[in-house]
Amino acid sequence: MPGVIVAETMQVGTLPGIWSPVQWELGEEERREELEDQARASLLAAVDTPEAVLRLLLDETEIVRVFGPPEGYDPEQQGEWDDSLVTFAFKRTIKLDAIERRAESLTVSYKLEGAGYWLLEIGPEKVVIERS
Repeated sequence: MPGVIVAETMQVGTLPGIWSPVQWELGEEERREELEDQARASLLAAVDTPEAVLRLLLDETEIVRVFGPPEGYDPEQQGEWDDSLVTFAFKRTIKLDAIERRAESLTVSYKLEGAGYWLLEIGPEKVVIERS
C-alpha cells in the first residue's frame, strides 16, 4: 500500500552493502534497467537526507523520465534546463512543508503526493517518523 511503512516486507540482513558497475555487454532492455537503477540511486543521493529516508521507508522510489523542468525547479541554483539530457524525477512528489531547527534537533514535515503528511523529528540519539 503506497504511503505507509510496511515493516513486514522490509529487507533486513547482515550482509554488507556493495555495488559494482556493470562489467559486461548489456542488451537494450538490460541497459535501460541499469540506467533507471543508477538514476534512482543518484536521485536518492541528490535529495535531502530526511526525504531519502522517508522515500526508502515508504517504498516511494519509482522514477519517471521528465522532458521539462519540474515544478519548483530553480535554474539559478540547479543550472539551466537542458532538453538534450536524459533526466529522471521521482514519480510521486514529496514537498517540504515545514522545517524547525533547534539546538539539538531538526523537525521536518513533508507532504507526499496522494498520501498525506509525514513528520520526522531528528535528534542526536533518536529519530521519530510518523504520519501527521
